[in-house]
Amino acid sequence: MTIHSSQTSDLEVTLTSYADSSRDIFLIRQQVFHIEQNIDPELDMDGEDETANHFVAYWQQQPVGIARVRAYGDGTQAKIERVAVLEGFRQQGIGKAVTTSALQYAQQQGFATAILYAQSQSASFYEQFRFKRQGEPFLQADMLHIAMVKKLAETHRQDSAS
Repeated sequence: MTIHSSQTSDLEVTLTSYADSSRDIFLIRQQVFHIEQNIDPELDMDGEDETANHFVAYWQQQPVGIARVRAYGDGTQAKIERVAVLEGFRQQGIGKAVTTSALQYAQQQGFATAILYAQSQSASFYEQFRFKRQGEPFLQADMLHIAMVKKLAETHRQDSAS
């Protein structure tokens, strides 16, 4: 599934699997999380990639941004994770495009809510999507995070295990 951004024809956000796009996904995670933010690769590479859905943003066919979405909790929640944009491509709407695509996908799949753990300095970015802060800030990967939640739908999918 390809989602074209309305902002520019140079940007394309694609729904993909880790198996199909692992090279592009890892390249961005390595640059942003492992090198730039000094996050231990073992914390980032948590074994959830193969069962998650991934979004990759391509700027003129170059991978520049990512997000991961997976079922969480009781199966009615979509957890949005690993949102990242390469440093030279920030402030151009790419993070917004991948987050919008992830939210649209979660809503289309019938999830009742979307949750994420935002790095504290990024919480205001997610508030523009009407995510609400929940609870107290906490440390994850030696960085301060805050849980954030957004209601997606009145009716939602049933847990696949029931």
